[in-house]
Amino acid sequence: MHNKALHVTVMCRDKIINRVLVDDGSGLNICPLLTLRQLKFDLGKLQQNQVNVRAFDGVQRNTLGAVNLDVQIGPVEFKVEFQVLDINTSYNLLLGRPFIHMVGAVPSTLHQLMKFVWKDQELVIYGEGSHSNGYAPIVDNISRGCDFYGG
Repeated sequence: MHNKALHVTVMCRDKIINRVLVDDGSGLNICPLLTLRQLKFDLGKLQQNQVNVRAFDGVQRNTLGAVNLDVQIGPVEFKVEFQVLDINTSYNLLLGRPFIHMVGAVPSTLHQLMKFVWKDQELVIYGEGSHSNGYAPIVDNISRGCDFYGG
C-alpha cells in the first residue's frame, strides 16, 4: 500500500532546502523556527500575528509570527507567507493549501510529483527520490542540526 508523503527540494535565500513537505491537509504554510534560523533570517523582522494552530501532534500553540520568503520551485520563484512555529518536525518547510491554491498546483503523493501551469507551460516538480529535480540533495534534514549550503 502506498503511503509516502510528497517531499520536494526548493531554493530559498540562496540555499538548497530539501524535505519540503507538500501537504494538502494543512491549512497553513509552516516554517519551523530552526529552518528560519538556518536561513539566517532576522527574527526581529517577523510579522506579529495571533494565529493559534493545532499542530500535527494535537497540541494547540500560537505561532511566533509570519514571514514572507521567496521560494524557488523548479524554474519559478514564489513569495510564500509562512507561519513560524517553534516545533520539531521531520520536514524543513511545509507547503500547505495556501501555497497549493495560490500556484494552482496538483500534488500527487501516489505519483510523487506536483504539477502546475506557469507561462502556458505545464511544469512537473518531482518528489525527492523519484526523478531528478535539478538540485543536488545537499541538506539532509536540518532538524538534525545540519547547516544549509549556498546554491
